[in-house]
Amino acid sequence: MRRVALLSVALACVETACGGPSTPTGEPAPVQDAGGSEGAPESAPPADAPDAPDATAEAGTGHDEAGEPVEASVEGSANDADVDGEPDAAQGYVPGSLASCWTDAACPRVMAVAHGGAWDAVDLPYDSNGAIDKAYAIGCDGVKVDVRVTKDDVPVIAHSSPIEYYESLDCSGRKIEEMTADEVTKCHRFPSLTERFQTLDDVLNRVRGKMVVQLCVKESKDYGRTIEAIHAQSAEDFAFIELSTPDLQNIIPGLAGSDSVWYLVNVASDLAEVDTLLDVIRNARAFMYEFDPTVDVSSLTPGRLHPAGVRSFTYDDAAMLSVAKIQSYFESGYDVVSTQSAANAVQARKAVHAARGVTPP
Repeated sequence: MRRVALLSVALACVETACGGPSTPTGEPAPVQDAGGSEGAPESAPPADAPDAPDATAEAGTGHDEAGEPVEASVEGSANDADVDGEPDAAQGYVPGSLASCWTDAACPRVMAVAHGGAWDAVDLPYDSNGAIDKAYAIGCDGVKVDVRVTKDDVPVIAHSSPIEYYESLDCSGRKIEEMTADEVTKCHRFPSLTERFQTLDDVLNRVRGKMVVQLCVKESKDYGRTIEAIHAQSAEDFAFIELSTPDLQNIIPGLAGSDSVWYLVNVASDLAEVDTLLDVIRNARAFMYEFDPTVDVSSLTPGRLHPAGVRSFTYDDAAMLSVAKIQSYFESGYDVVSTQSAANAVQARKAVHAARGVTPP
């Protein structure tokens, strides 16, 4: 009975952003519905939802390995495909690679990111392996997970610290930074009886060659350790770190290996930060900027960002987003949409790609 009651509370949660979900009392918590629509919170399980579309790359400005803008030359039309219906390699689209479209602002593809995976409130908890696997199975381009570092210096996938009751019953109230990796990975993710907290290394290896992974590092002091893990796992081509403009400017430059990792910079609704990023900071590894979903990027993306080799990203934390709503974000200029309605995001991507003549969908 207690599990049912807690599940009901989790389903009432509303997520706030990379910072996390909120319960009716203001505490963070993720929510998602079981197999229909993905929910809201980031730390509590969101409800699963719709499907979305997909697109391909063309010649244009991208980034080289050093992060500098370069002209990409891709042969073949956006509609080219081999006789088996698979995308022609000449199109330059490789799932699970940031070098393919993600860091090429001229690429006509749009991308769907599953926030916390394609989780649900029944058996696929937020941030869990099952939610990650489902995101890949339904065709998501990427998945967003949360990173914290344990007492013994191991990056793990965990949203809250202390751990919330709606994230784990057996470890509720414990702080990740006061636990060892062995202790953390023994914690079950609510409401599953089998899903446990994972190490970052495990998740990087799980998504390798399948999807890209957005890492929301919950504490700025852990950027360095996360960057170290990305390099140790040779994940530079499929893992990127979300951070703020001040952190990109003041913390990242002093960290070893930071010049060969990709960054998503969250500017929210402060458009003045775009000028700061492009004209002052000029970090070529900051390949994508995140804006609040209320920000109109219809002119900004093609007029300012794409010419600078930067792509636009938004995350809508609504518990249930329709295909039409997600598609409207793509059509208004967003290159990447992150949502807890993963299935609908895939459908929206496919619709956009069909209209643009982009393959594979």
